[in-house]
Amino acid sequence: MGHAFVDWDDTIAENIRYFREVEDAASDLIARHTGFDRAEVARRGAELDVEVARRMGLVKESLATSWLACCREFADRAGKSVDPELERELRRLCAIPYETKQELLPGAADTLRWLHDAGFEVTIWTAGEEPIQRRKIRESGLSPWIHRQAVVLEKTPERLREYMGGRDPQRCFVVGNSRHSDIRPALAVGVTAYHLDVHTWAYDHLEVDEADPNYVRLERIDELPALLARRFPVAV
Repeated sequence: MGHAFVDWDDTIAENIRYFREVEDAASDLIARHTGFDRAEVARRGAELDVEVARRMGLVKESLATSWLACCREFADRAGKSVDPELERELRRLCAIPYETKQELLPGAADTLRWLHDAGFEVTIWTAGEEPIQRRKIRESGLSPWIHRQAVVLEKTPERLREYMGGRDPQRCFVVGNSRHSDIRPALAVGVTAYHLDVHTWAYDHLEVDEADPNYVRLERIDELPALLARRFPVAV
């Protein structure tokens, strides 16, 4: 049997789109209130989003913290106070990505079912606050094809080793879209990393050694079964 560590957000389920929609709306609100160019506000908001996430971790409050800081920064530059109603609206917007029922990405459900039915142990390996991530998984309807849920605030090589336990690294692999959170830890512990190479946010941007024999790029998640069938003929 092989052991699959599968990322959730933007690997199995849509996630970044909801954040982009909030960023657009927040940038519009702040630009209208302060008179600054919307593109400038959006750039600064995106910078603060990464800075705050690296400081606070991937928690719900980090998004609101970054956009409230962005609003206050531009308001100060404009010599204006921040309307409490504007702050409340920003907080409301920033909660949306964490409360929305996610759409599954094309091919994701079929791939997860294939992994389960082919005999792999399926661990959802996801970063964020545990109640939020577990709710997302529960709402997806995919729980019957999942053996374990590993929810951490930050994915690191140390946490990956912890969840691997005594499993043979040669029979473990990680599937995910984030160079920072999925691919880097996998390569660091010497397991195969299947990289779903799709657009993501700046937090995930990181150089990894694509010449590493454990690095495998995917354009679509439904490419995975054929690759695994060749690697694990006994399991399938």
